[in-house]
Amino acid sequence: MDQSSKLFLVILLLLWWAVIGFSGYFNVTNTTTTSEYNVSNSTFQMSDWWDVIKRTNDSITFDNRNGMSYATRGGKVITLNLTQYTDISTFESKYQGSKHLSGNYIVSTENKSIGGIQVRFINNTDTKSNETVQDYYFRKNGKYYSIHIVGKNGVVNELHSYSIKLTVESIINSLQ
Repeated sequence: MDQSSKLFLVILLLLWWAVIGFSGYFNVTNTTTTSEYNVSNSTFQMSDWWDVIKRTNDSITFDNRNGMSYATRGGKVITLNLTQYTDISTFESKYQGSKHLSGNYIVSTENKSIGGIQVRFINNTDTKSNETVQDYYFRKNGKYYSIHIVGKNGVVNELHSYSIKLTVESIINSLQ
């Protein structure tokens, strides 16, 4: 290879790396922007990589497709629903129901503190369908809420666990 061919190859490689770098392909930091949403009489912040797919007065449902094609996303769809309950009895009934799913579920529960808020966490893993359901039940500012997350086991429990953790913390911390 002569000198000019080597120089051309080096320039081409540098240009290729610059294009990839500027496209954000390797960007793994949490630099997404947030938008404000409301549920019932509360507001909260949500990362823009979640899309609203359904909205009622007392709940809002998102998924993580954000315009991605199936070829890009594969089977890695996660849905997240935030519900505000009108009273403690409905809240407790939903919580008890989440702890006692029938079928092939492995259920684990845990009490957590997120941003100083006591949260009752339930992880349900279906051993046959390879699906995970995570529920977070909590009270903030005298109001009762749940966050309901559904996705394939590997996606929810491993691949996106840090992103889900950040999302749940952001919702709980920003709820007004």
